[in-house]
Amino acid sequence: MGVATHVAAAERAVDGVVPTRVELPRSTEELSALIAAADRAREAVVLWGGGTRIGVGDVPDRYDTALDLTGLAGIVEHSPADLVCTVRAGTTLAELASALGPSGQRWPVEAPCPERATVGGTIASAAVGPSRLRYQHPRDWIIGCTAILGDGTITKAGGRVVKNATGYDLTRLYSGSYGTLVALAEVTLKLMALPERTATLRATASDIRAALRIAAELRATRLPLDALAILTGAAAERCGDPRASVFVRVSGPHDAVERVARAVRERTSATSADGVVWESIASLPAMMDDVARAGWPGGHEPPQSLDLSSAVIYPGNGIAFLVEANSPEAFTRMRADLEAADGALVVERGAPEFKRAVGGAWGRPRVPLAIARSLKQRFDPHAVLAPGRVPLATST
Repeated sequence: MGVATHVAAAERAVDGVVPTRVELPRSTEELSALIAAADRAREAVVLWGGGTRIGVGDVPDRYDTALDLTGLAGIVEHSPADLVCTVRAGTTLAELASALGPSGQRWPVEAPCPERATVGGTIASAAVGPSRLRYQHPRDWIIGCTAILGDGTITKAGGRVVKNATGYDLTRLYSGSYGTLVALAEVTLKLMALPERTATLRATASDIRAALRIAAELRATRLPLDALAILTGAAAERCGDPRASVFVRVSGPHDAVERVARAVRERTSATSADGVVWESIASLPAMMDDVARAGWPGGHEPPQSLDLSSAVIYPGNGIAFLVEANSPEAFTRMRADLEAADGALVVERGAPEFKRAVGGAWGRPRVPLAIARSLKQRFDPHAVLAPGRVPLATST
């Protein structure tokens, strides 16, 4: 069984709900045994990685055990020639980058607080970062996994080579399930070479609408940008300048980076910036107390009613993190407008009282309830894994 940790149960509270105990499994088998025991006892567990996105979701219906997966860390296998590696789910993104760096490779997925964020948590929470512009969703960089079902059964999906697609759709299903369908134990990742050169530029704007126009004009050029972000208000202040700012990253062969960076400067009057700013940009939503994540169809402008006066915005992906508190009334109005435009407004970080006041963290379900309940019944029949935290985890 798992090893009791030095972490107090109160430190693993979720929305004010404190577990009875904290367990630290050190192997896939220990993780399986702990979940199987919880299933037999009809207890509820919440999976913990680095805790960077544990605030996303509704208040747990039940919460008996915190399963700390950081003990499941390290590289299982790395094949540089195949651009593939298998890692334990509790490995942090910083640890992964350090292990891959000597081979000149990387996993091109960025998430908040890489020194804490785990590979498993990044996948399970479908974490958003600057890399989304060019490299899309974290699930697009997974080719296989070992996962534990809600009854403790150890399962495998996908493979350890890119051409092996068996079970591939399951690995995609698990990404964004927030630990309510399975517990990821090991994950096989697709890798890519580190870029020869990277350049970061920053352009300031008079207001958010001007910044959005700059971003739209850059996207219209179809220049091969690596990342594109807009910061306003408190988010911009955290990065040293309160003005609305457009950040651009370009990476690739040296000559190509020079050419694209020059084109960006000519169109925006941007100046060079320190590349370390991207970690700050990615991490801001995990460091603020009140955060909402807005989403709208990619390629479209956000609704005029959406308050972007203090935000981290990824305009190329139709995603923004609102990093200052809104009243429940203002939040509800913005959510209604976004949902009418086939978007969403999710409470990323907020008090339980606020989540209840706005009708829950998630808003309108994106998955039909019948399908959500069917999935939950298949993967976690006794609602052991984080019951009540997301629509997929609704108790029946």
